[in-house]
Amino acid sequence: MDSDSTLFQELAEDIQAGVRDLGWTDPMPVQARVLPLLRAGGDLIVQARTGSGKTGAFGIPIAERVDTSSPTTQALVMAPTRELANQVAIEVEAIGRHRGVRTLPIYGGVGYGAQNDGLKEGAHVIVGTPGRMLDHLQSGRMNLDNVKILIFDEADELLSLGFWPDMRELQTYLPRERQSCLFSATIPEKVRSLSRVFLTEPEFVTLSEGQIAPAEIEHQFFVTTAQEKDANLIRILEYEDPESALIFCNTKDDVRFVTSFLQRRGFDADQIQGDLAQVAREEVMGRIKAGELRFLVATDVAARGIDISQLTHVISYSAPVTPEVYVHRTGRTGRAGRAGTAISLISGLDIGNFRQLQNVNKIEIAECKIPSDAQMLERLRDRLMVKVEQEMRLIPEAERAFKVDRLVPIAKEMASTPETLRDLAAILAAYLREHRPETTVAEGTAPAAKEPASRPARRDDDDRPPPRRRGGGGGRRRRR
Repeated sequence: MDSDSTLFQELAEDIQAGVRDLGWTDPMPVQARVLPLLRAGGDLIVQARTGSGKTGAFGIPIAERVDTSSPTTQALVMAPTRELANQVAIEVEAIGRHRGVRTLPIYGGVGYGAQNDGLKEGAHVIVGTPGRMLDHLQSGRMNLDNVKILIFDEADELLSLGFWPDMRELQTYLPRERQSCLFSATIPEKVRSLSRVFLTEPEFVTLSEGQIAPAEIEHQFFVTTAQEKDANLIRILEYEDPESALIFCNTKDDVRFVTSFLQRRGFDADQIQGDLAQVAREEVMGRIKAGELRFLVATDVAARGIDISQLTHVISYSAPVTPEVYVHRTGRTGRAGRAGTAISLISGLDIGNFRQLQNVNKIEIAECKIPSDAQMLERLRDRLMVKVEQEMRLIPEAERAFKVDRLVPIAKEMASTPETLRDLAAILAAYLREHRPETTVAEGTAPAAKEPASRPARRDDDDRPPPRRRGGGGGRRRRR
C-alpha cells in the first residue's frame, strides 16, 4: 500500500470520522501533495482548479490545528463569492465536526444577524468574502489576533472581482506570525504579487507533472460560430475583465469592425492597422503604454515592434493563419517573467488548423466554454457587490442616514415597475462602467503599517511594538 493511500489513516480518529462523513476514502492528488507540506508549517502557492479537492487539502490541516477549548478565531479562509464561501464552510465544518470545530461563513448581500450571532458564539474558522469580513472587523465584532492559518481560495478570482483593496486593509488586522497558503487555478502576475505581499518564501505546488514554476502564459480557446464571434468577444471581455489586451485580427476591415463594435458598447478600445497615419499610431501606442487605453485591436503586420510590458491578455479574434503567427501573437504577453493569458476565438472551419497548430508548436491549449447568461449575471452581481460594499465603508456611520437611508424609498419605488426597474439597471450599468474594480497588486506592495482610523482601539495596542517589514511578507515575523 503506497503512502498516499495511508494518508487519511494517519489522521486522528475524530478527523478521520469527519472525512468519512464526506465520503472520502483516498486522498485526491492535490491533497496527497499539499497535506504534508501544510502540516510542516511553511507558506505555499498551490495551482489547483475548482473540483480538484483543494478544500480538503487545507480543511484537514485547519481542523487538526484548531484548539477547541478556546472560542477564538484560529483560521481564516478568503473566498471570492458567497457560493464558494458556503461550500467551503460546509466541508470544513464536516471535517472538524467530531472535534467540535465551529465554522462560520461570512459574506455580503445578506443580513448581519446570523453572522453576528456566530461571532458572539465564537467561530474557530471563518470562511468568507473579504468585504464583509472587513465590515465586521471595523465594527469590532470580529477579532483575528489568534489566527494561525490564512488561506486564499481562488486567489485569481479574488483579484478579478476587485477585492485587492479589502485584502490590503484586512492584512492590518492579521497577526504577523501565521502560516499562509494561496490556492489559484491560474498564477498570473497579479497573483504572484499578492503572494509577495502576504506570503514568505512560499513553496510552489502544481499537479502538472514536471512543472516546477507557474507557467508564463495560460493558453485557452473558445469555439464559436462566425456569426456570434463579435458578441462572444464581448462576453469574454466582460467575464474576464482583463486589465489590458491586444486583440488580433487578420484583416484591416476586421480591425475597423471590431474596434467600432467595442467602442459602441462602451469599451475603451482603439486600433492600429496599415491605413493609420504614423502620428495617430504613435498616439494610440502612447496611450496603451501609459495605461490610458485598455484594448488595442491590430493586425499582425501593424503590431510588429509593439512591446507592452504590462500586457495581461492577447486575444485572437481571427484564428492565426500559421503556427508561427500564433507564437508571435502570444509572445506579446508573459514577458519579463510576468504571466499572461492567450485566448483564441475559433470557429468551426478553423478547428482543424488550430489542432495542427498545437501539434506543430507542441503546446496543449485548454478549451473553455463561452460564459452563459446566468454566469454573466452572477459575475456582474459579484463585481457590483464588491464595489457597493467598498462604497458603503467610505461613508461614516453617522452620515449614512442622510447619504443612503433617505434614498431607500426611491430605490424601492424604482424597483416596483418594469419601466423604472430598467432605469435602475441603467444606473448600475453606468456605475460598472465608471467604477472598474481595482485588480492590480503593485509589485512588492504592502499596506501601511498602522492602525486604520476606523479600527476600534484594543487594550494591548499601546504595548505592541511597531510592525517590522521584511522581504515580501508584508512586515510579519516568521515563526521558525
